[in-house]
Amino acid sequence: MKTNSIKCQFHNSRSLILDARLDLPADSGENSNSTFIIYCHCFTCSKETITSHRISRMLAERGFAVLRFDFTGLGSSEGEFAATTFRSMQDDLKSAIRFLTQNYQAPSYIIGHSFGGTTALSVAQSSKDIKGIVTLASPFEPAHVLHHLDHSSISLLDNDMPSSFEVAGQLFDIDPEFVHDVRAFNMKAVLRKLTKPILILNIEDDAVVDEENARQIQHWHSGESVLVDIADSDHMLSDRKSSEEAADLISDWISKKSD
Repeated sequence: MKTNSIKCQFHNSRSLILDARLDLPADSGENSNSTFIIYCHCFTCSKETITSHRISRMLAERGFAVLRFDFTGLGSSEGEFAATTFRSMQDDLKSAIRFLTQNYQAPSYIIGHSFGGTTALSVAQSSKDIKGIVTLASPFEPAHVLHHLDHSSISLLDNDMPSSFEVAGQLFDIDPEFVHDVRAFNMKAVLRKLTKPILILNIEDDAVVDEENARQIQHWHSGESVLVDIADSDHMLSDRKSSEEAADLISDWISKKSD
């Protein structure tokens, strides 16, 4: 089924332009009455990464309006990734919520893949319009992301010196402030206060984020949560079948919440 994809941009609080795509059902335009969702991509990924693009479009095929955007310094968004902190990622997500609220309609759900899900969990309670969160292969603690860095990089950062790391053959600069930020964040306290429901999607045998992360999110969350395992896939849901399964699970869960 075809979808309607609209290119859009918005500013974050630091006046940087963030690039985005709004995926809509084929039979709807910018005044869509669909349920609006924000999709947060994984660490060092983009809105065009196969997981982001595929799941957003699949959800649009199922009748939802999905905004996927590039965090600062990634994809087509302005800024330098080296200046990224966990707080700046939270700010980017809040800016995306504000953009939809002011220009379309307030988003009802946030979906986050991997570190995007960790970011979504940290922001959701502060937005009155968000009704629920979906995490997909997401770490429990923000500091989990530091596994991308080797010992020498961590040593430099611990001594307040900038460093770099490689993901999928691409080199990224990183500032000590990012490390301080993720280590200081108390996800247990956030989840204790988070009353909104969560759909926790865990990838069985995920080589990047193991299932204990999903179990910990569910354990510390004070509200309603559902944990579902997706078998025979990888961290990026590279095969179309597992992406379809994830889209179906998300669609069914949100639809039940809307009944």
